[in-house]
Amino acid sequence: MLDRRSQELLRIINIECNEGSYKVLEIDDLIRQMPKKFKVDFDTINQLVNYLKIGEYISLKYSDKEVICISPLPRGRRVFEIENEDKKNKKKNSIKKFFLMFFYLILIFAVCFAANYLSTYI
Repeated sequence: MLDRRSQELLRIINIECNEGSYKVLEIDDLIRQMPKKFKVDFDTINQLVNYLKIGEYISLKYSDKEVICISPLPRGRRVFEIENEDKKNKKKNSIKKFFLMFFYLILIFAVCFAANYLSTYI
């Protein structure tokens, strides 16, 4: 299971290496792209990259103090495919809930109107 920092770094790697091929990324760029709330530095990026490598989320071809050559593995790409599918399903479910509530609201008004209409003739 990935923590938030690892997940965010993996998201950045997936965006940068969108074709699934190796790409040389500057560590300074990765630090700048990470959210400020995580307060990452060079050591943190190295730790996160090693964690993702051990977990077989990424493949690391080359690394030094300034750049890394990296590629997401299928497991790393699948994490975000599942996340995107979940977001789509939530959106569909929320639309269904809205229309169902709208239908029940109309049904309640129709019953109230019918009851009011019938009570005037009885």
